[in-house]
Amino acid sequence: MVAHNPLLHSSVFPKINQIMRQSLFSLLCLLAPLLGYTQNLVVNGGFERQSARQAGVWQASPKPCQFSGASDIVNSSAEGWKTFDVQTPDLLLWDSIAGCPTFPKPRKGKRMMGLIMYHPFQDGQFAFDYHELIQGALAKPLEKGKTYRLSFWVYTNDSLGNQHLNKVYGRTTGIRPTLCGNFGFYFSDARINTKENFMTSQLDFAVKPQVNLAQIVETKGQWRKISLAFKADRGGYKYFLFGNFFSDAVTPINMGDEERMQLDEKNQTLEFWKKTKRIAYYLFDDFAIVADEDAAIEQSLLVEKKYTMQDALLFDFGKAELRAEAAPALEKLAQVLQKNTTLHFEIGGHTDNIGDEASNQTLSEQRALTVYKALIAKNVAPEQLAWKGYGKAQPSALNDTDEGRQKNRRVECRVLD
Repeated sequence: MVAHNPLLHSSVFPKINQIMRQSLFSLLCLLAPLLGYTQNLVVNGGFERQSARQAGVWQASPKPCQFSGASDIVNSSAEGWKTFDVQTPDLLLWDSIAGCPTFPKPRKGKRMMGLIMYHPFQDGQFAFDYHELIQGALAKPLEKGKTYRLSFWVYTNDSLGNQHLNKVYGRTTGIRPTLCGNFGFYFSDARINTKENFMTSQLDFAVKPQVNLAQIVETKGQWRKISLAFKADRGGYKYFLFGNFFSDAVTPINMGDEERMQLDEKNQTLEFWKKTKRIAYYLFDDFAIVADEDAAIEQSLLVEKKYTMQDALLFDFGKAELRAEAAPALEKLAQVLQKNTTLHFEIGGHTDNIGDEASNQTLSEQRALTVYKALIAKNVAPEQLAWKGYGKAQPSALNDTDEGRQKNRRVECRVLD
């Protein structure tokens, strides 16, 4: 006869499983820092989670393979996200069984967001440019002085803008798909007032994003990851508003200045249905904001247009051979340059005013060339880089103190474009 074992009783198994799950979760929490885990602070960054239902409150839902074109669908169906009532961002739902023949598949999951990033007032029905913006929530507030990496995935092609305007206006002609820049993040500590007409407010009380990608975004019909850096200028930011905050008159687009001006003038003389309508329509997925100390290098290059390394980090006194301790700093710099392949950089060597001019010039050239070669060895494309020695000609501080002279002994990576 087999003795009764209480652990085999069915009512005990759930308790054991619960204890094991709790222990495993606790272990993962302890190991997370060691595993390099970084928390995405964006709540529902891929738009997949449905907002919690509230008793007695009607909740709109997106329909598969359709432009939703309604603010209430965003405001009630995507947990953590809001938009303005007068705007019509599209929360797009992919049909995972039948597919959606006119839409690309989301980067991940079943949902993605469609936004108009450029549609000038000359081409539309309003007295203001029409852009769509969405506000995301953060799982915890940003910390002052900490650097964060902001990223999202973006997609566009020539047919999306046409499809969108045909849906809004019915069958129409004269649509000009457009690519644009000015993809911005505005951080705040409060939710937006969804009843505000944000684009008219911008005319008199312009909100400027703390982070903005001005250059034209081209994806070539593929999902493309955009990565930016932000050093929080103060603490307490709980939300971010994303979209184009700038007038279309100053927003870069893939159209020559003369053609652009002529079309602006022509459209203002035509009836709405006869206008050529320019639209930059993009899809977005997987927003992420993570703490990233290394992003300070990228922030310096993209905002201040230069990044400085002191000679003492790279070289021994009077030498042009790299110290072993310089490897991590150069590796981080190489990674940033590889992420920004459309930009060109100059590696510049600088010295203090001690010693004769010829020796300082030679040393600055040798050190700039050394760093240039080191970056190429770390797989930075040669066509991205140039190098030059400046000797003592461009001091960044006065040479009358040891501290000032130390600041002048430096190698600078400077953006040329």
